Amino acid sequence: MLLLMAVTGGLYMWRGGESLLLLLTAGGVVMSGGLLMQLCGPRRVSVQRTIVPARLSAGDDAVVEVQISFAARIPLPWMIVTDYWSGGSHQELLFPGFRRSFKYSYELLSVPRGVHQLHGCSITWGDLPGLFTGGCQPGGKADFKVLPRALYMGTVVPDTGLLPGDRVSGRGNHSSPQAADIRDYAPGDPFSRIHWKSSARKGNLQSRVPEREAGQMTCIVLASSPADYEIPGGAHPPRSQRRSVIPAFEQAVSATMGLLLSAERTGSYIQLFSGGWPEGMARHEGLGQIPGRVRDLLTEIAPSGSQSLSRLLEDASQSWIPGMTVSVVTGRLEEESARTLARFLVQGIRVELYYVWDQPSPSRTQGSPVRSPAGAAGTLPELSRSSRLAPEGWETTGQHDPAAYGNSRPPASDTIAGSLMRLGARIHCLGYAAPAQGYKGAEPDGFPDNSTSC
Repeated sequence: MLLLMAVTGGLYMWRGGESLLLLLTAGGVVMSGGLLMQLCGPRRVSVQRTIVPARLSAGDDAVVEVQISFAARIPLPWMIVTDYWSGGSHQELLFPGFRRSFKYSYELLSVPRGVHQLHGCSITWGDLPGLFTGGCQPGGKADFKVLPRALYMGTVVPDTGLLPGDRVSGRGNHSSPQAADIRDYAPGDPFSRIHWKSSARKGNLQSRVPEREAGQMTCIVLASSPADYEIPGGAHPPRSQRRSVIPAFEQAVSATMGLLLSAERTGSYIQLFSGGWPEGMARHEGLGQIPGRVRDLLTEIAPSGSQSLSRLLEDASQSWIPGMTVSVVTGRLEEESARTLARFLVQGIRVELYYVWDQPSPSRTQGSPVRSPAGAAGTLPELSRSSRLAPEGWETTGQHDPAAYGNSRPPASDTIAGSLMRLGARIHCLGYAAPAQGYKGAEPDGFPDNSTSC
């Protein structure tokens, strides 16, 4: 600007003229305004932020309320405040004028699970033309945690007594607490405990859970190795849908949170095993309210463990007893961990398996059965050595066009999940259970002896 003024002044001294005088005068006014902006601009800038709501789940919108105060001796034509969060940034254009303190708010849409931190803030102001600007970077830190959204599968929603997908009626509901807990019908349940209304809605028999079955011992094993969540070949979603697909590990963490909260509500004894922890030790063990450190663990956990699922199951099984329930949550099924689960099944351990991708198993004529160490009855067919895996949701009927995956997909009974189910395991598919959509539950897989599809 000084160079421009010097050139304009030289031309005016040489040639004169009203036009050059006007340009020289306008330049002097602009430079005077810029000098005032630098000398008398904002000082002692303070920025305070409040995140609402205080408790966030993955997929929620966070509202950031910002309060700015500063001291200045001249009016400010404009001001830009930029917040740099771990997941992006936000810019706000303000027109302070004579105000020295004001508030505004903005939204962070669909925040993912994890700890979100404010890495920095920059404030810029200037004169009306925007030729002379100033700025500062006020200190201060802000962070908030986003818990995984709980995914409930085959159980009641905490604090509602409703099955996933049920709607709350406008009329009062005075049912007893005993009728609130409902599970799938098991052989031997008396007909007096069958919940006919829920059975008609679900399409298969449902039984009320007696009080003596409300408390039980459950061990949750969450696979945390990156290999357990690698997308198999052929399962990649189209480019246009990749942003809307929930990662497999996020679905697994949401399922784990749902299992923990269900155990908290029913007062069940619960264990949680995951990778990155000393061998043979649980991340959490106890009953009653889930500690805050466990919620923080699921908030910050990432697929970075070095232990395979099979090794993790072996370590966790040191405290298992026959009759207890083991809930295994993973992304993809593979033969080594399936053999381990088959051995536990024939030893009397009740296994519930939650997965995203299944894998075909070989024909019975090509494989040899995997037997328990004691030679007990109940075998698992030898699993395929082929690396070809079925796409996500290939076993589902009525939700995708079968032609999308060709005619090569095997029957559901010829898969790892089908083999484990024949041994008595309960199988749940997470492929279409979206935690971000609320209490949408994952249904048991549909095999020849079970008409329900995931």
